[in-house]
Amino acid sequence: MAPPKKQATEESIGARLREWRTGKGMTLSTVSAQTGVASSTLSKIENGQVSASYYTLKKICDGLEIPIEEIINPGHKSFAPGRRVVTRLGEGPIYRSNQYVYETHSTELSRKEMIPMIMTVLARSPDEFEDWNKHDGEEFVLVLEGEVDIYTEFYAAVTLTKGESMYFDSSMGHKYCSRSEEPAKIVSVCYDPQAHQHIDMADYFAKGRLNVMLDE
Repeated sequence: MAPPKKQATEESIGARLREWRTGKGMTLSTVSAQTGVASSTLSKIENGQVSASYYTLKKICDGLEIPIEEIINPGHKSFAPGRRVVTRLGEGPIYRSNQYVYETHSTELSRKEMIPMIMTVLARSPDEFEDWNKHDGEEFVLVLEGEVDIYTEFYAAVTLTKGESMYFDSSMGHKYCSRSEEPAKIVSVCYDPQAHQHIDMADYFAKGRLNVMLDE
């Protein structure tokens, strides 16, 4: 029997975002201004009222200059020469949005330039998305099961079946929709050009505590 999968629930993701924001003395409006995510949406995420997609979480983390792993799987280590991490079957933290279920891999390391995930595509129509998904960098997608319609901002939609892939500029808007009877499953690997610019949260809290001690 496979071990139970870790769950990065809406409540835990929201609580970590709220802890980081309040720990730095930031208001929702300030975070909204830095990330481009509406204050109302941030509030709902923090209170576990809505499910944030990877793209929304990435937008928040990029705007705040923190690793996305800090929100999905705290307690990770920073990537460095000679380090490696293995994700066993069923061990990847899982979270979901209305359009996708994300099984994240290698979250025990942050500041790495690739973010690998296995995604179950729930969306059936591009109309189910409020806006295009887009983020700096590049993305590789490989279909594991079913068929996927990939909509991109500047090209006609393309259908990929099992074993087929696409590599593209992820700053171009994109959406994945399942067209098979069962929800399709894909591997998504995102290249993050900002990986080494992010703040290590352990360092952040350590420095914050040091400042408090100096003030005392």
